[in-house]
Amino acid sequence: MPDLRRSLLLSASLLLSSLSLSADAHMLPSPTERFDLQSRIVLQGDETARTELSAREGFEFPDLDGSRQSVAWLLRHELAARIEGGDGASTGPITVDDAVAAVMARLSRTRCVATDYQPSDDPDDYRDADDQSGALAYTCALPDPEALRPVHAALRAAQEGKDRQQAAQRLLAAYVEHLSSAPDRPVHALHNVFSRPYSADHAVMQSMAIMETILPALFPFDGWEDDDG
Repeated sequence: MPDLRRSLLLSASLLLSSLSLSADAHMLPSPTERFDLQSRIVLQGDETARTELSAREGFEFPDLDGSRQSVAWLLRHELAARIEGGDGASTGPITVDDAVAAVMARLSRTRCVATDYQPSDDPDDYRDADDQSGALAYTCALPDPEALRPVHAALRAAQEGKDRQQAAQRLLAAYVEHLSSAPDRPVHALHNVFSRPYSADHAVMQSMAIMETILPALFPFDGWEDDDG
């Protein structure tokens, strides 16, 4: 009887352990759920999403406020180099800081949602269901920046002095208005991901990659200048 009791206790312990592992595995977000939570943290600083993702991943996911501040700083530097010659001098009632604030406000209103996830069919990319690579499809609601292209081209063609200052003000005014009121349209993209990040740093790196889709729509000037050669 003692042997039977020990066997039953051992079986019960193993069953509870198995159930516990299954429950933990069930708590892990799928790649599409993870993307949706991460995008809310990146774009809106959503604390509810960060709390849920941290609990389900088993590690603390950063709030990314510092990353958003870095994006704003880089945008200001890039726009100042075009508008003000990089010296930071204000040349009119609408400033580079106004434009950057409009970018960040539009960024916080942007919604990106995962639509599909396809795991890799390469055996070298697959170890288990929680550790594999794959392609995640998603859609972001973003404005079409094409209406700004002629105003940007006019600034690039303007001579120094008053003509350039006026062209810069026209671009800043059009840019702020565009970011404030231009309608959204769906922008579809693919994102290569691991089905589960192996650390908080890795998760942040994966989640910030969404900016590669968003920034060309909200700050299109780099791409246009590349097109012009």
